[in-house]
Amino acid sequence: MNTKDLNPIVNIGTGKSPLMVLCATTMMMMFEESTGKKYDPDNVDDYIQYCDDYRDAYNANVEGDQLTKAYAG
Repeated sequence: MNTKDLNPIVNIGTGKSPLMVLCATTMMMMFEESTGKKYDPDNVDDYIQYCDDYRDAYNANVEGDQLTKAYAG
């Protein structure tokens, strides 16, 4: 499977009230392929940073429905 063909962005809202989120499974595959690191559930800092960076880059380049931050931390 080529992860470049996957879209991790999912609308879990409605057409009138979209809520854009990232698919964790797709993001894990993309993280492993682009960093060469294996996902480690005991140390997710690098994975979370990768997801945050992906979200920030997406939000900076899209107008309208942006990805929602999971938490303000």
